[in-house]
Amino acid sequence: MEIAIIDDTSRRDCIADCGTDWSSPEAIELAKRQISNRFGIEAHLEYTDLSRTTPDHPAAQWHQTIREKGLSVPLLLINGQLRIAGQFDTRQMVDVVEAEMELET
Repeated sequence: MEIAIIDDTSRRDCIADCGTDWSSPEAIELAKRQISNRFGIEAHLEYTDLSRTTPDHPAAQWHQTIREKGLSVPLLLINGQLRIAGQFDTRQMVDVVEAEMELET
């Protein structure tokens, strides 16, 4: 299962401290450990900051989708499908992954 967090640190949809700062390497490492401990090799987490990607990057298509649909960032994608748009924490991410795994079985 591919888990992707798509963020855009050049824009902020929340003015105050609004949950997990996914641009923090520590937050990503903690989330990767939790995903690994919970799901083993069945799940893999990647973080992408759209403000640091090139136009040919696979995640670059999300720039247009975010703009067209007025989505809040960060985005949580599971196997390429949008599951959460806006602030979420590791617990919510794990819950979504569990639900997706249950649907696959």
